[in-house]
Amino acid sequence: MKISRTQKRRTTLAAACMLAFIPLSLRAEVEILPRQIGASIDVGQVEKGTDAINDKAEGTVITRTGVYMTYAGSYDHKLNLGLTVGGLFWYPFVVKATQPYERLIQFGPGVGQAQATYIFGDPSNTDAAKLQFGYFPMKYNPDSKNLGEYLYRSGTYPGYIWNGGWSYIDASSYMAQGARLTLPTFDKKVVHDITLFIERDIEPTGDLSPGYVLTVKPSSFLDFGAGVIWAHALSLNPDKLTPKPGTGESNHFGTYYDNRTKLPLTENDKIDTIPAGDLKAYTFKGFKTMARFSLNFGSLMDLDLQRAGEFKVYGEWAFLGVQNQPFYYDHPFERMPIMGGISIPTFRLLDQLSVEVEYHKSRFKNTVGQVFDAELPIPLGVGENYLTYTDSALAADKSGSATKDDWHWSVYARRGITEGVSVCAQVASDNMRQFDGEAKPSPTPTTLNTKDWYYVIRLEFGIF
Repeated sequence: MKISRTQKRRTTLAAACMLAFIPLSLRAEVEILPRQIGASIDVGQVEKGTDAINDKAEGTVITRTGVYMTYAGSYDHKLNLGLTVGGLFWYPFVVKATQPYERLIQFGPGVGQAQATYIFGDPSNTDAAKLQFGYFPMKYNPDSKNLGEYLYRSGTYPGYIWNGGWSYIDASSYMAQGARLTLPTFDKKVVHDITLFIERDIEPTGDLSPGYVLTVKPSSFLDFGAGVIWAHALSLNPDKLTPKPGTGESNHFGTYYDNRTKLPLTENDKIDTIPAGDLKAYTFKGFKTMARFSLNFGSLMDLDLQRAGEFKVYGEWAFLGVQNQPFYYDHPFERMPIMGGISIPTFRLLDQLSVEVEYHKSRFKNTVGQVFDAELPIPLGVGENYLTYTDSALAADKSGSATKDDWHWSVYARRGITEGVSVCAQVASDNMRQFDGEAKPSPTPTTLNTKDWYYVIRLEFGIF
């Protein structure tokens, strides 16, 4: 592609801004990499589901149009910087619009990445350590297309599950803010990732959460990994992390009897009559872990990847909140989502076809209602009482509402049309939240139950 003189000047100016902290004497040796420009159009609809206020959303159209531009530069092949900026045209997800702005298309500028990576030692050495810092996507499960990736983008207390975001498709990663140290060993067969990320998006924000991810690839057809995060380990606001019993909004739902029934307080309990030593508050702080595997049958069977396509079976397990807390978090298996997937060879019909399923058995909805509205670490929705989740109440529930959201699924397909143009599609009943007119995500997924589902088709354009 021929680049005009004006384009060259703009590219040089943008890269110089990104690399401004490099001493003047070294800037002459900076390599400016080619720009990347792209756009995408998403069109689909919710076939069955609900909006933020539980109105039925059957037939609600979901559509977004995005544009982006990436600038990158490198110094001595050791320090690499990247900046992606763009914008998104989107419609609020509201079934019954009551305000004028809920009917109008919205636009929001954003940053897709703003990161730097420093390579220690010889950049050509495959075992060279890397330090990545800034704002960047973190993905440890390369096979996941939609479900999974629990370690960084799921909660601890409450152990909510979240996928998607401002992108309907190809969003199976976590946008991290912080630092990541990657240490490859044994010719990259064993890779260690040490992370220190800032908690963002979901309250309480601003806390630091250290983590560790191990990836082992003993052969060309097998790899597996494991990881752990100490969520909210370092907090500048401990009162938000573990609200003090008997204060503010934590008077009832965020407090439980420590030495007596070990049940949450209700609105009928009078805190003034309970000894202070018998009260304790729930906390956001805790550990979560994950383990995953990937078995490449295509490599094992010596299939031609270009002709047959990818043939893999993969899975992931997580434990969201290792330590028990009374009532809400006293069933460990309720905090263990499991995902399984398969990439199916289509022999050039498609570039990629993946099917994923998820199982997560719990008494509680996959909601962050109380986190959003009261900043409490409990799995209740707005206006809900814990008494509705007692074992006796669930046993008497003839509708089986407690099991309607145990299973989720997703089908993903991609096909290149020509150079720089591709089309992909996703049909799913997953854990994606939609955004209202104030750009606030719904506390529960639009497709909360197994029978709820949506589809999205995307057309992508890219110029490099």
